Amino acid sequence: MPGTPGESGRVLHAQLHLLDRQLIDQADGHLAGKVDDVELDLDADPPVVAALITGRERITARRIVGIDTAVTVSVEDLDLDYYDDWVENHVIAKIPGARHAAE
Repeated sequence: MPGTPGESGRVLHAQLHLLDRQLIDQADGHLAGKVDDVELDLDADPPVVAALITGRERITARRIVGIDTAVTVSVEDLDLDYYDDWVENHVIAKIPGARHAAE
């Protein structure tokens, strides 16, 4: 995968290049969350990114399509909308009139 840490030889500083970056779904280009944490494979020499963590999902490094100002990932079978759906159903739905507001 071009643009991924291990194969391109790029040196990435997780705190600078990955944390808090937007995740973009490669399939449709919509925002799929933010990178909350990074899992490293410390057994590799040098250590490499093993996965990105967003919300409750772990996105393995093989799903990283590209890293730029955002991180493009292949998310075909992940539920990255879990927290958005939860907030909508448990918080926003309880606000009077919120269900009738124009989107």
